[in-house]
Amino acid sequence: MKISDKISDFDNFLSVERNLAERTRKEYRQELRKFVEYLIRTKGSEPLITKIETPLIRQYLNHLQMEREYRASSIARTIVSLRTFFKFCVQENHIKVNPLGIISNPKLPKKLPIYLITSELQKLLNTPDQKELSGIRDAAIITLLAFTGIRLKELVNANLTDIDFERSTLKVFGKGSKERLVPLNKIVLNSLRAYLDRRPISECPSIFLNRFGNRLSGRSIETLVKKYVLKAGINKSKISPHKLRHTFATLLHMNEVDILEIQKLLGHASITSTQIYTHTNPDKLKQAVEKLDNL
Repeated sequence: MKISDKISDFDNFLSVERNLAERTRKEYRQELRKFVEYLIRTKGSEPLITKIETPLIRQYLNHLQMEREYRASSIARTIVSLRTFFKFCVQENHIKVNPLGIISNPKLPKKLPIYLITSELQKLLNTPDQKELSGIRDAAIITLLAFTGIRLKELVNANLTDIDFERSTLKVFGKGSKERLVPLNKIVLNSLRAYLDRRPISECPSIFLNRFGNRLSGRSIETLVKKYVLKAGINKSKISPHKLRHTFATLLHMNEVDILEIQKLLGHASITSTQIYTHTNPDKLKQAVEKLDNL
């Protein structure tokens, strides 16, 4: 049994058991194929999975770092992909030990999240032309992303039946199909009502429809967000639906919402993922230090 023989089964495992998106699964497949190409190029042929041991993995990672000049983040992505694959092979009884079990991820430099400040967010929310149905829909999408912090995939998969106007909540299914209820403020509720009042009749259960009456895709949502960012004249690069999630979390932190509550709202499995938002307000840090003047 070789790696190339198990890529299809592994991809199915990632889809069914891990509920990973196609884009993420594609990255895993690409990492595996690059590793196979390296093995064939250096060994003459692709060895059996049972013959792949830790020293060979280290040799490959060293090749990526020294010869291909991979950054730490790219090395980390490779390690995660290979580790997950070999863990799958252990579960399938193809091997007894994961050769990446003792290989740790490289330390990554911490980056502050990109987010919109309040004035920029307000400008973005006011940009869609709400005289048009598409503008009303797009305004509702941007509002929902900015004031709930839901993930792009969660928005794409959200259905009409997931909205509870009486309780002001939206039911979403996060990573691993974990269900959570997201509270909706008045701004979001009003924006949703404005769109749903004019939403075309369709058999599609999705909240947001494209012009053909089908579920709006994630790529379409990414495109419309970028379009309105440019139209609003916001001078920040790479603003995306995920950056609106950053904006939501950052605004909560700046308004002194407890980090554990932010974690619940975002659907983070670990508090570590949420802690990055505690480093986004230099003014609050400055105020905290100035309080020491009175000691």
